[in-house]
Amino acid sequence: MALFFGTFFYLVSGKLGLFLGTLVEGSACFYVIFLNKKRKYDIAAFYLQMLHNAATFYFGCILSDVVEASLLAIFLIGTSLLIVKNKMFRTTCIVTAMITLVMLEVNRVAAIIPPYDFNPLSRIVIHYSAILVIVSLNILIIMFYVKHNDELLRAQKEHAENLEQQVQIRTAELEKANNYKSVFLRETNHEIRVPLNAIYSISQLLLMDAKNNNDTSYVKQAEHLCAASHHALDVINNVLELSRIEAGKLHEVHNEAFAIRSLLDSIVDTGQYIAKTKGVRIVLNYNKRKLPAVLVTDKVKLTQIINNLLFNAVKFTADNSTITLSATVENDTCCIKVKDQGEGISQDKIAPIFDPFITGWNSFSGGTGLGLHIARHLASLLGGNISVESVVGKGTEFSFTFALQACAVPAVQEEVPEPHMDEAPYAGVKVLVIEDDDMSRIYLTQYLRRLGCDLESCSTGADTIDLLHHYTPDIILADRHLPDMEAGEILTYVRSTSMLRRVPVIVISGDVFEEDRIATIEAGATDYLIKPVDFKLLNVVLKKCLNSPALL
Repeated sequence: MALFFGTFFYLVSGKLGLFLGTLVEGSACFYVIFLNKKRKYDIAAFYLQMLHNAATFYFGCILSDVVEASLLAIFLIGTSLLIVKNKMFRTTCIVTAMITLVMLEVNRVAAIIPPYDFNPLSRIVIHYSAILVIVSLNILIIMFYVKHNDELLRAQKEHAENLEQQVQIRTAELEKANNYKSVFLRETNHEIRVPLNAIYSISQLLLMDAKNNNDTSYVKQAEHLCAASHHALDVINNVLELSRIEAGKLHEVHNEAFAIRSLLDSIVDTGQYIAKTKGVRIVLNYNKRKLPAVLVTDKVKLTQIINNLLFNAVKFTADNSTITLSATVENDTCCIKVKDQGEGISQDKIAPIFDPFITGWNSFSGGTGLGLHIARHLASLLGGNISVESVVGKGTEFSFTFALQACAVPAVQEEVPEPHMDEAPYAGVKVLVIEDDDMSRIYLTQYLRRLGCDLESCSTGADTIDLLHHYTPDIILADRHLPDMEAGEILTYVRSTSMLRRVPVIVISGDVFEEDRIATIEAGATDYLIKPVDFKLLNVVLKKCLNSPALL
């Protein structure tokens, strides 16, 4: 990739420094092969990460006018966590990555190493090519581990099928393999979400600052970083969902009454946030007289189905086009449709699109090809189905239909608007943040300070218990896993202490499975948020907790 894109950028721009830099980088990569051949795997991984950091700094300086080098943060930190096994090397790589990003920011402001000056056409080509490379690198890292584990599982199955006489042994081996895969995915999911949480928090704060300062060019860069974080999160979520389907763990359906119109509005707002980077407009269309105010189904699964269909449409629709999300009700059946204006799908390719790992290439975003497969599986759990209509050259429409259920209309919940930072809506509210990851804690507390909160923070369970002996917060935000104890132990202490038992506790975790959320709520948590934390959702939960009877 280095040699190819270096040559490509040199041909586009005529800048010899680009070609020479990528020639050095590409040539240096061959030394990794030599180190692996000598079985020096830890040194090879460490050397490769240092090479990545050096290349990021060099190209980040000379291309700072056309490429936002901080977009490589996910790749640099992610590869440090996933590839470098030696703890000392891993820590060094993460620290080096952060230093590299800081040095790039310093150089961008001080212009110590002046960037190259490109003509308008070269600027556009290099800018979007670099974004494509960065997104592709992050997807390759995740897909490498998914493919590796699938190959291991497939090998286990093939081996077991050849030992028909040992059915009990084969079953035990398959269960063990699936358990290893689940453990691996859980751990990998958590390790990726921790740095992704910090990156997403940074991008949200940058976007807030850019909007407050009315800096339109900076807004676009921050939106790209947020969108890249959403893309990475979408890949992680779909991989985890597929692992549960393959393991035969059918999801339980948790039906509840909820405001469907507010849900659709929220989904469109989030989708528009991502679609904006492609110039795509999302239109929500429903008839208020025909669409009930309240529906009964599994809200979480319905949201995931619509999100997968909508994001799929955003990926494959034409630039600067319109996507329509519509909802209708006829004969006690609800139908939700997502229509794009893309190239369409030929009839011979419609049937396989719901199979896993089937996807088309597009310049906006890569993908695992799992979204439609998972959406169809969740649709079947809700007793519905997904159909497709497509015209080549005009676009595609996905329709999700499911039966309605009768329900009592719940009280209408007041919508919580996004707070304005200059208003400090939670001035004087005492908040305790319990988080062992430094980056996540720093940027979460920065956001809370902007809301006017008075903050205390701890990084271990022991420090938290000591602090709570003499400090009574109005609300607690706690990571689920701390170095010395779990959030459940802190919840037990809080709920057993008279001065604290009515304090709301919001648990924040990278554990995404429903059983984790249920166990945490049953342990006494007021609410459960999943990393990376969306600050808009955090604001909603804070508002709900602070308006609860326990604090009035």
